[in-house]
Amino acid sequence: LWGPRGRGDLSLMKALGANAVRLYGNDPRQDHTSFLNEAKSNGLHVLPGMSDYPFSQMDGNCMTTSYNCYSQLKDAYLGNLENGWLQSDRSYHPAIRSVVVINEPELKLPSIDYPSYWLKALLSAIDGVLSAEQEANVTGSLVNLTVTFSFAYCYACSTPSV
Repeated sequence: LWGPRGRGDLSLMKALGANAVRLYGNDPRQDHTSFLNEAKSNGLHVLPGMSDYPFSQMDGNCMTTSYNCYSQLKDAYLGNLENGWLQSDRSYHPAIRSVVVINEPELKLPSIDYPSYWLKALLSAIDGVLSAEQEANVTGSLVNLTVTFSFAYCYACSTPSV
């Protein structure tokens, strides 16, 4: 749907004034090259988001490993790198500027009331991403890594611990 053989969604988005596409989740087993090339040809940046699958859905997800997400995210990120996020020279695809490592961790790992758990999850996930980049021998400029948070209020975050 996003390319010229479909509805041309990406060119329509560009015509409407968009400069970037934010994606929620992906399957690291799928090749993303065509989408990234089409976005680039339309002058759009891509901000892919990692799937919730390694965090909360797969066997051996982060919640079953005491919120240590290192290996789950390293494996998922390596899959993305090998399936279109990297070019043949091992540099990032030029359409990718930032990657959302986890979307709203405070609402799912396990909840907003346990900030130490979701902080451990996101820090170990970022560590896994950095290790994946090293293992894949990424060259050139690295992409920005980010975490998106909700507008939910964390009472435990504002209460000093004793």
